Parts: sequence; structure tokens; C-alpha cells
Amino acid sequence: MIRRARSLSIALAAALASVLCLVLTTRAEAQPASPEAIAPSSSPARPAEGEKDLDRFFKKTDDIVKPRSSDDGPKPKDTWNRPIGGYIEGERLLSPQAFMVGVAAGILVLNVLGARYPKVFNLSLVRGLTSIGVIVILWEGSSYLGLVTSILLPPPTAVLGKLVAQWDRGYVQIHVFYSVRRLLNAFLLAICTGVPIGFLIANFRRFSDYLDPLFNLIRVVPPPAWLPFAILWLGIGDPPSIYIIWLGAFFPILLNTIAGVKATQRIHIESILNLGGNRFDVFRRVMLPSAFPTIATGVRVGFGIGWICLVTAELVAVDAGLGWMIDDARTLLDTSTVLGGMVLICALGITFDILLRKAEAAIVRW
Repeated sequence: MIRRARSLSIALAAALASVLCLVLTTRAEAQPASPEAIAPSSSPARPAEGEKDLDRFFKKTDDIVKPRSSDDGPKPKDTWNRPIGGYIEGERLLSPQAFMVGVAAGILVLNVLGARYPKVFNLSLVRGLTSIGVIVILWEGSSYLGLVTSILLPPPTAVLGKLVAQWDRGYVQIHVFYSVRRLLNAFLLAICTGVPIGFLIANFRRFSDYLDPLFNLIRVVPPPAWLPFAILWLGIGDPPSIYIIWLGAFFPILLNTIAGVKATQRIHIESILNLGGNRFDVFRRVMLPSAFPTIATGVRVGFGIGWICLVTAELVAVDAGLGWMIDDARTLLDTSTVLGGMVLICALGITFDILLRKAEAAIVRW
């Protein structure tokens, strides 16, 4: 059965590559390209629909965001040292045909290697990458065949070209830095508050009676709903964003800490007390080791919710960050940058989750 499954996956990948080559060949025969169309262009291609309107729109945008000369008066103040200008042109690094053929070839090679060396290549990872590769090919192919306009759904080649151009300008690094800084500050604050309060609620009945109803009332309100009050209370800048991220990450850590401490077996606590230990020994030698796996799960869940709240909080009240970059690109109708910001958010989220998994596996050895 395993050999049949591997052979089937290889056959599917080969069939996908064949169909892709057939589609590209048919399109090339039906619409012969002129030398001007084949030659690389210095600017990204505009969609055919409404091309004149889009050209006028981008020309007006460039006139607005380009730096002014010394004769026009004082230059705009660069408050956080980012490149002046919202719209940045990007060039496609690869043609759509080469990109789709390359992705299909990569899928085929990956499946062949997974079938020949199953111990080296994880079968689940190979299947996951295959599904992602197929989606990317369909995404690029739908734009290449004209099924959707590039202004509504930019192809992967346009998104990658825009990200590379923004990286060269130093535009992406600034937004990533500010987003990660806000996230880490709020996340550490959530750990430093959620874990101690969780231990207090789980161990002291009177403390639980006072705080548990209040926390339940606050917990059911989505964190983004607090954003208007956060701006009124904390002003413009990082504090309201950090507050919203902290609110999203706090409650998963708190609830998992309470559950982990309450799940501690009573016999272990009594054994420490009978052997002459005090409450600090019970906390250090029994409760903390017993609750740590549950707390680590809450930390990962809280981090994920905080990462979601980060993008929401950066849509307003800040002047830098991935959420701000996406919203600024939306106002300029720069959908390639919008998707590029989403790709960066996805990549950073997966990276942080992997790091948390590795840290949990290294710390929790029991």
C-alpha cells in the first residue's frame, strides 16, 4: 500500500507538470508574443481593464508621495527614518511560465525524493509542500490565463518582486522590526502577569472569588473592541497596540495556568508537607513542574491570539508595522504589497510557533 501511495503521488506530480506544459504551449500557439512583450520591462505590468484610469491614479499618487524640492518649502519630517513615499515599484524576477514550470518541477523532484528516501524526507511534510505548490501554480496560472485581473489578485511573481524591491529600499525591515518589538513587549508582559495571577487564583479561594467574575466579564469581549478606549486612555503610538496584544495573549495564559495548577495531584503536595517542606517547596517542586506543560500550551495559544491582535491594533494609532503597511497599501490600491504583508505575517507566525515548540521540547523533559 505504501509503495502504491508513493507511486500515485509521483504520477500525480508528473501529470500536473504535463498538463501545465500543455497549457503553456497551447496559450503560446494561440497568442504569439511580440518581441516587445517578451523583452523585460522596467515597470510592472498594469492590468488591461481600466489601464488608463489606473495610470492616472498611480501618477497622482506618485505626485503626492514623491519628496519635494527645496523650492517647494520645508520637507516633510521623517519621524521614524523610513523611506519617504508610499508606493514602491517592483519588477517581476521571473516570467509566469518559468515560475510555474519551476514550481511543478520542484514538486516532482520532492515527491521522487520522498518516495526513494522516506526516512530522510518526512511524508507529511512532502504532502503539505505538494498541496501548497499546487495552490501556488493555480494562483499564478489564473492570473496568467486572464481568469482574474492582477489588481484583484496579484500573482505570486508580482508579490515576490514587490517584496524584493521594498526590501532593497529598507521598507520591509522597518515594519517587521516595529511589529516584532510590540509583540515581544506585550507577550512578555502577558507571561509576567498571567502566570502569577493564575497561581494565586488556583491556590487562594478568596482571591479567586474576587477576580474570577471580573476576568470572565472582560474575557468574553474581543480585544479589538477595546481599541477605541485604548486610544483614549493611552494615546497614540505603541501603548494602545501593546495593550490590545497583551489583552489577547493574557487570558489563554491565565486560564491554562489555573487549569495546570488545579490538576496537580494532592498526594504529591501532601508528600512534600509530610517530609518537612513548606509552601514554597510545594510551589517549586510540585506545582510548577506539574503545571508547566499546560502553561506552555497556553503560552503558544496566547502568542497566536496576540499575533492576530497585533495586525488589528496596527491598523490605527501607529505609523509603522506590518498592519500599518497593509492598510497604507490598501489606500494606494497596492494589492501586491497587501499580499506581501500577509505573506510576511504568515512566515513570521510560523517561525515563532516553531521556536516556541523547540523551547517547550527543550525545557519540558518529563
